[in-house]
Amino acid sequence: ALERLQAVPAGSVLAMGGLDAAILKSATLSSTPMARPLAPMIFQASPIVKVAVEPALPSDMPRLVEGLRLLNRADPFVEVSVMESGEHVLGAAGEVHLETCIKDLKT
Repeated sequence: ALERLQAVPAGSVLAMGGLDAAILKSATLSSTPMARPLAPMIFQASPIVKVAVEPALPSDMPRLVEGLRLLNRADPFVEVSVMESGEHVLGAAGEVHLETCIKDLKT
């Protein structure tokens, strides 16, 4: 459960809720308007395994789309795209990573 805090000392780690509409994967947050952004995490790996995904039931498509959106937001090694045909493609860093992503989507 999240708890409201008035301040967090420098060097502390904290979790924030409610920012998912404004931040895709990472951001620098500061109470000082002139704060310089922290350098973004740069990953050299690009997805090496890609697979088309579809729901078992067509009526579950909105749930799949939301799951892919959340997975893309949470995992820096995931790439989600929609092909011109409307097919949803999930890219992962390897077979084990892909299996984990598929498992996450099912739950």
